[in-house]
Amino acid sequence: MGVPLRLLLVEDSEDDARLLVRELTRGGFEPVVERVETASTMRAALDRQPWDVVVGDYSLPHFGGAAALELLRDSGLDVPFIIVSGTIGEEKAVAAMKAGASDYVSKDNLKRLVPVIEREVREAAGRRERHRTEAALRASEVSYSTLVEHSPVGIYRSNTEGRFLSVNAALVRILGYASAAEVLQLDMARDVYADPAERRRLLERDTYTDRQYDEVEATWKRKDGARLTVQLSVRAVRQGARVEYYETFVRDVTEQRRLQQQLVQSQKMEAVGRLAGGVAHDFNNLLTVILSYSDLLLEDRPPDAPDREDIEQIRKAAVGASALTRQLLAFSRQQVLEPRVLDVNTVVASTEKMLTRLLGEDISLTASLAPALGAVKVDPGQLEQIIMNLAVNARDAMPHGGRLSIETANVDMDESYVRGHPVAHPGPYVMLAVSDTGIGMDARSRDQLQDLPAARRRAGRAGRGGAGSGGRLGDRARRRRCGGGARGRPRDAGAPRLHGPGSPGRGDGPAPCREASGRHSAAADRRRDAGRERTAAGRPVARAAAGHEGAVHVRVHG
Repeated sequence: MGVPLRLLLVEDSEDDARLLVRELTRGGFEPVVERVETASTMRAALDRQPWDVVVGDYSLPHFGGAAALELLRDSGLDVPFIIVSGTIGEEKAVAAMKAGASDYVSKDNLKRLVPVIEREVREAAGRRERHRTEAALRASEVSYSTLVEHSPVGIYRSNTEGRFLSVNAALVRILGYASAAEVLQLDMARDVYADPAERRRLLERDTYTDRQYDEVEATWKRKDGARLTVQLSVRAVRQGARVEYYETFVRDVTEQRRLQQQLVQSQKMEAVGRLAGGVAHDFNNLLTVILSYSDLLLEDRPPDAPDREDIEQIRKAAVGASALTRQLLAFSRQQVLEPRVLDVNTVVASTEKMLTRLLGEDISLTASLAPALGAVKVDPGQLEQIIMNLAVNARDAMPHGGRLSIETANVDMDESYVRGHPVAHPGPYVMLAVSDTGIGMDARSRDQLQDLPAARRRAGRAGRGGAGSGGRLGDRARRRRCGGGARGRPRDAGAPRLHGPGSPGRGDGPAPCREASGRHSAAADRRRDAGRERTAAGRPVARAAAGHEGAVHVRVHG
């Protein structure tokens, strides 16, 4: 069985066509032949199906080999064109070859046609395969180029002098520039590395070899000067012993490292809390002995005994130390709450003397306590600690003196307020508001109200009171908010007043808790000079234009 051959024959002589087909059959081909005599029929044949070879008589009167060759070339098809003629001269044959003909064969020597066709068909198949390979390579290059360009990881090539050769879009974003053209102009040591010497040190490391990708960390700087920590995977591409360029993958791990530092810090604080809890328990055991023996001594002494006052002072000091252990236990989250019904005014009044000593001579303390204040059920030690912590924060915020104000009031959370605050519930509440004339917060700190202790530390103050108050309110099963609007959206906690027989201080005229309205506006007008406020959650609130106070609303079921 012969080799299949699709042959398009440009020939006006049927006899010549039969001779040519017979010669090809003898040569081992099994030709499928279509004979054409005009340009239109040839064009139609080329459009209809693919051909392995085109053979044309150069000397046809109406449509010769030259016209057929031009038509094939214009079609853009890579098909060999072989001239077969008995009258073509050498000059015309050379001209035809220059015009694109693959070869020419004389009709007097048709035996040469078979090897010529074999060669041309083989070379054409090779060209087509090469074209397919090149097209696939171009598509692959485009695909990989797209992959690199859209990769979330920064990718670049750089030379040994520290110049970028190519960069992707992710690297441009990491460095904070608008375009790759800007990055390509940078000097890496001067414009990218925070410390120019760091790049030199990295180049000297063994990780910069052609053996293996590795990960090293470096400190870079963005266009705006902000520092960032990056993780680099680098490979040196070498020509012999000389480095041609470096291929580098870049990951921005700044946020990851920050979170790791926070985790380490939180673990440290957890360890401190456990230590504080252990110390508090041991210390509490000692205080139990002191208090027990003090009570026994007092029982044995008559009321007019000369040393009775000394023993009472010992007992008083032990009670104060017991309050300290409660604070330590609260800090370590190991304290057992003992809520009871009480009057918030009484708790505030009991802390005034201690607050006066704590604040010092340069800070005045004023208390505006509402008469007939509603009763609440809350742990008194927790409430005292909240007030103390807020006072410590206020003192730190007023290094040159000022005024600390404590206010209590009956308020109501109405339905309109609750609709805008999903965690709140309508009803009567007792408010505890603590405000001061401290330095307040800048815009950046106001945007980070959830991390106020950190904001205070940045300003050079400890911020311990806010963290402690926030932790204590975190232990409350029922947290409430009553604030917002011009007040800077403070975080509050609130508890319904207890009404009924035996409830102290039942109030009949509670103020409604609404967004920037009612008694809160009036209270703000009385304190427009306050530069910063605090809520019982320990969150400093910057004074806005309308100047509302932060307030605590404690709501506890009886």
